Amino acid sequence: MIKNFPKRPILNPGGLGSFYFVPKHEIEKIPRVHRGLAQQQVVFKNSSFWYTGYASSDSLDFGEKYQTSDNGGYFDTNIDGAFPGDSSEIHDLFKSMGNFTVRYVIVFVDLLGKQRIAGLDGDLFFTYSYSAKDKRYSYSFEGKCLESAPIYPYTINL
Repeated sequence: MIKNFPKRPILNPGGLGSFYFVPKHEIEKIPRVHRGLAQQQVVFKNSSFWYTGYASSDSLDFGEKYQTSDNGGYFDTNIDGAFPGDSSEIHDLFKSMGNFTVRYVIVFVDLLGKQRIAGLDGDLFFTYSYSAKDKRYSYSFEGKCLESAPIYPYTINL
C-alpha cells in the first residue's frame, strides 16, 4: 500500500560500526522474514558461531539497489570495508574466504546499534584486493538477494 513517508528520526547518523559473518553452510536454520523483520535467530550447526569482522574507521558500508529482470526483482547487495596493513595471517584469511564456493550471511550494525542481516535469501560472496600505495586491503561481501536486508533484533552471541 502506498502512503506518506514516515516522520524522520531526530538522530540519524550515517555509517556502520561493526559486522559479523558466518559461512552459509554453517547455518542449520535460516530465519523467516516478515515485513522487513527477521522472525527468529539464525540457528547454527554444531559448534558454529558468528565471526567478528573488522573495518578501518569510516570504511564500512552497506548498499543494496533494487533491480528488475525477466524473472522478477532482486537486490544487488554489498557490504564493503577496508583492512589496514598487510600480513600473512590476513592474506591467508582473505584467500580462504574468497573461495567462490563459500556463501555468507552478514549481520551489520549501524552507529545507533540497529542490526540488519543480509544474505538470507541470496548468495553473498567475498572478494578482496590489496593496494600497496594505500597499504590496505579492500573487501566486499556482494551478490544478489531476493529481498532487502531485514532488521535483525537479536543478540549476537560470540
